[in-house]
Amino acid sequence: MSNLNPYDLLKRSQEMPESLKLELKEDDKNTSLETRKVEDGRSPLLDAYIDNRLRADKPITFLGFIDDLRKLWESAGKKGEIIRKRPLKEDSKLPVITYRLKKRTLNDQFKDIKPRYRGTIKHPYINGEFVQMYGQMFDLLIEFSIYSTSAEEADELVIELEEFLQLYAGHFKKNGVQEILFYEQGEDDVVEEQRVDTPSRSLLYVMRFEKLIIKLLNDIQQISVQANIHSEEQSK
Repeated sequence: MSNLNPYDLLKRSQEMPESLKLELKEDDKNTSLETRKVEDGRSPLLDAYIDNRLRADKPITFLGFIDDLRKLWESAGKKGEIIRKRPLKEDSKLPVITYRLKKRTLNDQFKDIKPRYRGTIKHPYINGEFVQMYGQMFDLLIEFSIYSTSAEEADELVIELEEFLQLYAGHFKKNGVQEILFYEQGEDDVVEEQRVDTPSRSLLYVMRFEKLIIKLLNDIQQISVQANIHSEEQSK
């Protein structure tokens, strides 16, 4: 039971609306939670939540996102290895891009102080049984630092990284990242590492991730859910 994937359960329980399928065909880029239009009468947050869950094909964590970013960056032949933030060594190969998590907070829109009930869905492997979904939405403040042998190259990598994140935003969102928002670029800097002056640039991004938790219902709860479904079917 503990091996159940909550995202897999959620995907199996939902059908993608035709309007959303059409949207994905016309424009593969995901709109933000703040700007999405509501056209079917649902509340803005519910509309945004459901559409983003349908867009995501699998779960992802911050480190999973970094792994995807690193693979795509290397496959594209971009300069600079993407590594965790750490002091540069004398033999460090430049340029290099470091990352670190500066802060993780609950999302201001959803305000999930604790895992909030998302819905009850059919168990994909056991006929007639159901599971409950709970989730929390988190905003992560992530810093990318670029170190190079020249200020010009550092400036170029800032532009490349920013454009790269924009280009693959749709890919990351399909892999579970809820949102990728540019926050700010820090002040140009020169750090002294091993008695060598190294130009440095920093970019801050706010990225939104959802943590999903599944709760298996006991026998009494299973009967209650089935009774409610049966009652709803009869009323229709």
